[in-house]
Amino acid sequence: MSLLILLRKRLQRKSSTEEKVAGLSGCKDESSKEDVKVDTPSLRQRWLGAKLAELRLQAGIPSLAVAAEKCKRSTGSLSRIENGLVGIPPRDIPPILDAYEIADPAVREKLMVVAAEIQHERRGWWVEHSDALAPSYVDLIRLEAAATEIRTYETYLIPGLLQTEAYARVFVAAMRGLSSETELDEFVAVRMARKAVLTRDEPVVLRALISEAALRHPIGGAKTFKEQLGHLRRCATLPTVTVQVLPFMDRPHPGMSGAFTLLNLPQLTVAHIEAMNTDMYIEDEHGAMQYLRAYERLCELALTPEETDSFLEKLANTL
Repeated sequence: MSLLILLRKRLQRKSSTEEKVAGLSGCKDESSKEDVKVDTPSLRQRWLGAKLAELRLQAGIPSLAVAAEKCKRSTGSLSRIENGLVGIPPRDIPPILDAYEIADPAVREKLMVVAAEIQHERRGWWVEHSDALAPSYVDLIRLEAAATEIRTYETYLIPGLLQTEAYARVFVAAMRGLSSETELDEFVAVRMARKAVLTRDEPVVLRALISEAALRHPIGGAKTFKEQLGHLRRCATLPTVTVQVLPFMDRPHPGMSGAFTLLNLPQLTVAHIEAMNTDMYIEDEHGAMQYLRAYERLCELALTPEETDSFLEKLANTL
């Protein structure tokens, strides 16, 4: 069974995850004392569990009970790890890989790094907002915080990391269906806090492709949108930020299927697609590479950064 299929099965069970964790919280299991519980399993936690399950099957061990005995863990502990319901400390990864006779140093290092990053996720600023945000959106924030490079392509909006507060407020109010001004304030505040990855001590490298359609739609009115264009141009002067406009054209291109974002993490590349009420992620290498090839092709079709700046300046002067 492929890793992608395993991940899909876990994502299908995602809506009942918190109930499962709650049901397991009263169980005492001496062999799983080191399991790291979190209220809402992150994408990388689910990925790590699915990867360990895949490696177990590749090792010719279909039985969880047999695998648990080899790993010197209880069956329940190993099941919770594989289903992404609990995290696992990095130090517990090598014994499991030894039991499965996984000697490849690249695989071992990758899983150790991901396990360490999962533990770090529990200490981010977003934790205090997790009750108000969809788990899939919290996943995006976690991934942005851990990413070394982000490539984003937007069709009808300015990319979230490059939005002004006024622009974001108008968009969020129209699309999110929030029930109160307080909820709106919190959601916008979270969106603004996400931008800290651009100015931290080791800023993320951001490459933003924006369809001309997004720039011909002055969300918020002339004043708000003109400020947004100015902010976009200022962000483009940062050494780690590149902005390009994909102009209207008379031929098809890979971006016609919709917006997407690629997040490069130290040991994982994830493609992110935002829908109206959820966020979807593609973690398998083949799927992510398809989006990477599409992005590179779009870059070839887009205006250069210099041409983009001139385009934005001229557009702002019309407002």
